Amino acid sequence: MSTNDQNSMADATVSAFASFANRYEKGTGGATREIARKLMSMSPTSTNNSKILDNATGTGIVIEEIQNHISSANPSNDIRIPVIAADAAQPMIDNLNAKLKHAQDNSAWPNLSPVTTHTVPAENLDSAVVPDDSITHAYMNFGIFFCKDPNLAASHIYRSLTPGGTALITSWHLLGYLDPIRKTHKTLYPSEPTITMPFSEQWEDPSYVKALLVKAGFDEGKVQVTQQDTSMRYASLKEAAAMFTEMFTTMLLGPKGWESPEARNDFQERLAENFKGSGNYSDDGMDGVRVRMVANIAACTK
Repeated sequence: MSTNDQNSMADATVSAFASFANRYEKGTGGATREIARKLMSMSPTSTNNSKILDNATGTGIVIEEIQNHISSANPSNDIRIPVIAADAAQPMIDNLNAKLKHAQDNSAWPNLSPVTTHTVPAENLDSAVVPDDSITHAYMNFGIFFCKDPNLAASHIYRSLTPGGTALITSWHLLGYLDPIRKTHKTLYPSEPTITMPFSEQWEDPSYVKALLVKAGFDEGKVQVTQQDTSMRYASLKEAAAMFTEMFTTMLLGPKGWESPEARNDFQERLAENFKGSGNYSDDGMDGVRVRMVANIAACTK
């Protein structure tokens, strides 16, 4: 993928996330939150000397899980940790700011104070936003591969960490929905190119992830990349197909969207059938349906 193509797709992705902010967690079926919880189990213990960066924060899922984790591990409630949260999409930051207001009004996040938010792409996260050698815990949950310059984004994470600080950075190793979507698209639009994700497929490769982080400054021996299974979960196959159709409309058809409601419905129905034929789909009966995903989790120490 050329630099211009990557930049164009990164811009389109920011716009897509902006329009999808209020439905982000439902759309992702809880998978990104499940991985966020896994990150908490891999994180060093938080103390009053900690300072947290949540890069590409989205709607603040990682921040919520940090609070939940601290509350569970520290019932005495005597920890106060400052947090810096940043995202390129203003509606994501607006969504997080609304959560912060609710949390402040209800004393719901007692261990995180202050939480400062910034609308800024990860590759522009300079020392004016996050000072050098200031962060003990840095998180970037499924954001780095959307960056125009992922290496620069990773370099800012490295720069901002204190010596001995830890960064946990995730990408997707397996996208269980991609083959059914491609199959449906190719059936209905055979003359169109096979759809591609708005990021390089190299991110699926753990060795690529590690090499990029080493290039950003981390010692090779202090970067470990592991895989973690998760699932996108929905109430029904119909809901799953509708959600994926909505999420991928721009990627499938561009800004013009569907030529008619009938065309959209046809895609959605065919997609449901193709999910049923996929090895990454399972029906849990009354508990709904799942689409298997696998994450790469890079744990890095400065």
